[in-house]
Amino acid sequence: VAWMEHGEPRPVRGPFTRWPRISDVLLAAVVFVASVLAVAVSALPDGADLTWASVRDLPVGAFVLLALSAATLWWRRARPITVTAALLLVMLVWAIAGYGDGQDLVLVVAAYGIGRYVDDPRHGLAATAAILAVSLLGTVIDAHQRVDVLPAVLLTVLPWYVGRRVRNRGGYLALLQERAERLEAEQQARARQAVADERARIARELHDVVTHQVSMMTVQAGAAKTVARDDLDVAIEAMGDVEQAGRQALGELRVLLGVLRPDASDPEQLGPQPGLADVRALTDQLAHTGATVTLTLPALPSSLSAAVDLSAYRIIQESVTNIVKHAGPNPAVEVAVRLEEGALVIDVVNTVAAATPAGPDLPSSGFGIGGMRERATLLGGTLAAAPVPPNHYRVHARLPLEPERS
Repeated sequence: VAWMEHGEPRPVRGPFTRWPRISDVLLAAVVFVASVLAVAVSALPDGADLTWASVRDLPVGAFVLLALSAATLWWRRARPITVTAALLLVMLVWAIAGYGDGQDLVLVVAAYGIGRYVDDPRHGLAATAAILAVSLLGTVIDAHQRVDVLPAVLLTVLPWYVGRRVRNRGGYLALLQERAERLEAEQQARARQAVADERARIARELHDVVTHQVSMMTVQAGAAKTVARDDLDVAIEAMGDVEQAGRQALGELRVLLGVLRPDASDPEQLGPQPGLADVRALTDQLAHTGATVTLTLPALPSSLSAAVDLSAYRIIQESVTNIVKHAGPNPAVEVAVRLEEGALVIDVVNTVAAATPAGPDLPSSGFGIGGMRERATLLGGTLAAAPVPPNHYRVHARLPLEPERS
């Protein structure tokens, strides 16, 4: 966990955590083999060596019971209490059959599972006590089993305790992670609030400082214009004051706008903003997808504002993206831009197929139709987007050449 300090406890990421099902299968196989060997060893006379014959001579029922007990470990995570109950039943059958010692290894794994995966510690203690009781009961039923009370207690309680400690450690780590995520979210919220406060401060300074300087420039320029014919020296002095105020205002702007400069790590924020001069590249890209494109783009006035130029480009860009995504294969598209009664009018009309499979992604303004309409409204214009029977779709926008003053 990357957010933890060097001295903090770290989560266990062993094979039982990474591949739980595969690990449980391997664990069941290992427990089965180890139990068979333990039973075979316990049945040997004192001083005798373990051979393949001693393993092969074990009763078939012993193999069956050991296989059943090992197979129940598949469910030890999801149903630890049920698995323990099944194992205790198998152990009772084992004791009644009189197969001897060596079968208790699976109970050690079950005791660990109770401590690790049972939520209520009272249920876990009760299940652990049941394991211990059945283990001791087996020594009473089966005369071939040795009565070892202390080892039985240790091999039951100790695995349960280890499992419980691992569970508590996992809960503690989860709590730490939740707390770190909450602190990170709060830190980001504070950072966003700090940015908003700083922008508000800059806006106030722009209004209080720069507006004052520009007002002074306007007054001085008007005075110079009034006296220019009668007293040229006074007019020149007034224009000097205008120059000085302009330089001071420019210095204030450099300081204030420097805070708002885009992140240098984002090249898109540093490049020039696109405009209607870049629309042909959009339509060429659309034509490469199989569309038939007709573009009408008039000569634009040099006085076209940057806000209108950028918004017009974004509206056409979003319309082209929607055509690729929703119009279907090989649509016929008409993109027309014209000047009309003090406004820039945009029409994007395309055919729509009955079935419209998704197309490739194109750059988008990221706002959809709602964003296009918002751009037009902010400039004092309008935007409408709707189907046109029988099989066309039209985006119509009207942007004033002189945006309304807010």
